[in-house]
Amino acid sequence: MKKYLCLLSFALVSLLTGYAQKITFSPQWTPQSQFAGYYAALENGYYAEAGLDVTIVHPTNSYNSMNMLTDGTADIITCELIQAMMTTGKDVNLVNLLQTTQHSTLVLISHSGDVRQMSDLAGRRVGTWKGGFSEVPYMIDTEEKLNIEWIQFITPLNIYISGAIDAALAKSYNELLLFYMAGVTPGSLLQFSQLGYDYPEDGLYANEKFFKRNPEACRKFAEASRRGWEWVREHRAEALDIVMKYVKAENVPTNVYIQKWMLEAILEVQEDVKGEAPTYTLGVEDFDLLNETLLKHGFISKPVVYKRFTGGDQ
Repeated sequence: MKKYLCLLSFALVSLLTGYAQKITFSPQWTPQSQFAGYYAALENGYYAEAGLDVTIVHPTNSYNSMNMLTDGTADIITCELIQAMMTTGKDVNLVNLLQTTQHSTLVLISHSGDVRQMSDLAGRRVGTWKGGFSEVPYMIDTEEKLNIEWIQFITPLNIYISGAIDAALAKSYNELLLFYMAGVTPGSLLQFSQLGYDYPEDGLYANEKFFKRNPEACRKFAEASRRGWEWVREHRAEALDIVMKYVKAENVPTNVYIQKWMLEAILEVQEDVKGEAPTYTLGVEDFDLLNETLLKHGFISKPVVYKRFTGGDQ
């Protein structure tokens, strides 16, 4: 009842003022629990209470969320920190509005039980996504001169099972579960977070030009999104119902069990190293370490400035 009273109050205010700022938001993939907090913020009226008229538009395989941000189709998106830093200063400058995940979810699944580090795969065939997310393994490959043959995939399961590759990259909240559900037990499972590459991943980003024109709207969107994630943490079953509503609307081939696994995994990597409540902020030390690493390996040509990257110049 309280939620509906809040929505009614906002509706009355909107009628009187005649204004609610429109924002188009694009997560980085099709509907899934990875974006539960944003769905909850919309469904629970948190964006509306903040004076925002939010539309969620999911990307496609051929037209991703970064494309949408660059051409102005989307105002705010989610993406991984590495992609955001690599894009900044090239196609578009990004501003980090909210840092949701604090840890790496990247894992490597191999047939052999003797793989303890990336060097154990020197000269072997390793599957990787066509759409990115593989910068850290590429850095290790280059630095250690491993000469790994990278085989691109859309989904890794079939190519792995066929034996066409010796190992495959995966996300702990996504593809790893699909392996287990298919009855595949990895010979070895490497977690990059335990190999010294525990970089934060998902965050909320705006085009810097949009941010400078609409700093207050961006702040409100970030705060409402944070409320959404906090609500999800306390109402996981209800959050799954919301996620499945979006899944079914776009006919995504998944089920509630997969989405439950994903939600629990995502909420876990939002916590700090001590397993304490999320801060939703991008730590300076993590940022500086990644900045140094990307520079060293030529993924960026000059340092990304933390203050500007987090909107501190406003």
